Amino acid sequence: MSATSRDRPRYATPTRVDVTECRTDRIADRVRRNRVRGSEVHLERRGGRTFLVTTPAE
Repeated sequence: MSATSRDRPRYATPTRVDVTECRTDRIADRVRRNRVRGSEVHLERRGGRTFLVTTPAE
């Protein structure tokens, strides 16, 4: 049995990361860290909060 590690996250469902307090010049870094091959990353506003949403590829 072998263990492998990935340098990028893998998601099966959409994920939301609260970036309300994140500086605007750091948003691009957060997008790169949360991007998964073929996924869509976008910002979403909900109730005065801002979320970075990663939707997995189908």
